[in-house]
This record gives sequence, structure tokens and C-alpha cells, in this order.
Amino acid sequence: KLFCVTSKASPECVCSRTKGTVAMVRVTIGKAEDPWCEIDLTEEDVEDWKKGVDIAEEKLKEVIQLPPITLENCHEREDGDLQWDEITFEEEVNGKYWHATIMALHRIREEFVKKQRKMKHLDWYMTMKKTSDKRNAKYYV
Repeated sequence: KLFCVTSKASPECVCSRTKGTVAMVRVTIGKAEDPWCEIDLTEEDVEDWKKGVDIAEEKLKEVIQLPPITLENCHEREDGDLQWDEITFEEEVNGKYWHATIMALHRIREEFVKKQRKMKHLDWYMTMKKTSDKRNAKYYV
């Protein structure tokens, strides 16, 4: 049986006509020669605007390699300095694919910024504890 998935927003076929399966659209995040990651999305994945973002985010989190954040390197980067460079789709897609991908990347960046800020705050706290008042405890019992 041959079929093709279409939507109201995009009446043209966004998948290839194959027997019983819907082809995936490959999404590349980053430059083609050195991408951050690649994921596959289907029309079914992005059918609902909100769920599409959730699905794209989960798929991205499975494969994306973000820079590690540690106490030693937390001050080397500015907050939110992730640059995705390019978002490339294997074929022409409608706005739902773009929305899901961009919003998922936005959520990942926000989460990364949150981790950066927490690590910087922890570094500040640890530094403060090290340099705080070192009075002799026996006088304050």
C-alpha cells in the first residue's frame, strides 16, 4: 500500500512514498563539515506544535554533545554562548519542523545557561567559604 502524510499547513507531500513507512527528514545542527548532531523527524513527530517541540528536544538530548561545565572551567565561557551555526533539513519542510527544532534548541540552550549559572554560583560559594573568617573555634563554644 502506498501512502503519503500531508497536513493542512502543507498540502504537498513531505515524505517519500514508500511501502507502509513514512520517511524521516534528517535535520543537521551545525555546519555540514562539523555538525553538533543530526536527528530524524517525521511528520507524525511534529504534527502537534507543543508535542513536536518535546519530541525534538528528546531526540536532540540523546545525541547532542554539549561542552562540559565544571568548577575549574565555569568562568572560561560566557553564559549562553552556544552557537548552533546552521540548521539544515535534508529536504524542503513546513514550519512545524522549523518550530520544533528551533524551540527544542532554545530549551537546550536555556538549560545549559542554567547549569552554567549554578556552577558559577557554586564556585563563588566555595571561594567565599575558603576565604571566610577563620577564627579560632575554641573561643566561640
